[in-house]
Amino acid sequence: MIQASSLHSHLEPWMTTSWKHPLLFVLGAVGCVLLYLFLLNFPPTSLRGPTAGLFPVIVLATTTSWLTSRALRSDGLPWSTLGLGAGQRKTARFVHGLMAGAILAGLWMVMVTVATSASWRPNPTFDVSALVLASLFHFFNNVGEELVYRGYLFVRLTACWGAPATVVATSGAFALLHLQAGIPWLSVLAAVLTAGLVFGAIFARWRSLPLALGFHVATNVAQDAFGLRPGAASLLQATYPTGAADKGTSILAGIALLNVIVATGLLFWPRRQPGATDRR
Repeated sequence: MIQASSLHSHLEPWMTTSWKHPLLFVLGAVGCVLLYLFLLNFPPTSLRGPTAGLFPVIVLATTTSWLTSRALRSDGLPWSTLGLGAGQRKTARFVHGLMAGAILAGLWMVMVTVATSASWRPNPTFDVSALVLASLFHFFNNVGEELVYRGYLFVRLTACWGAPATVVATSGAFALLHLQAGIPWLSVLAAVLTAGLVFGAIFARWRSLPLALGFHVATNVAQDAFGLRPGAASLLQATYPTGAADKGTSILAGIALLNVIVATGLLFWPRRQPGATDRR
């Protein structure tokens, strides 16, 4: 019969490895987010300030990078675990993500155009500096988000739960944070949650944070530039006919369906094994 002290000595290392470091990572991530939100409260560094909230997101990216580095080191995991090792074509993967993300955002734009019969023209109030600031904001903000949702914690949860469950869980947390930020719940459910599924599926399939980051950044920048989120950063401006507002729910449903199809395909479509050859 195993003594209680002996059983505890066998379980303690497993408990430490399985729960302690991920839990500390979650607590650290909460601290990073709270610091980011705190900095947004000051007019010079707020979203309406002269730099459109750029300083807080740089702090967010820096603190989550440090947190990830500590977590990986604590578990003896190399940066290559996240696709950030030497020789992993980080820049190329990031660029590929940018292109793929822009394509998906373009499909969203097509859905909006078809559903509402919108017409597009150059935005007369377009400001280059606004687009540059928005792009920088999205980049650093998405660095923080990807490190938290599709980084160390994702890898650890996948080892326990598998990729599909981890994608759903991290996407749910991703959506809840956006809901807390004041985004309408229907938009969070149909767009943010399902986009998170795509980001998670990309990381789960290729284990490349640069690829997922590029995709995430592109979807955000493209929404601003294409006029899906109209403002001074928009190259285009839409003109909607009467009654177009009634199509909002249908558009969100279509976007959600598209995102879910993409995420499901990425997660479950078989991958060809390296070196595999066709048998005749």
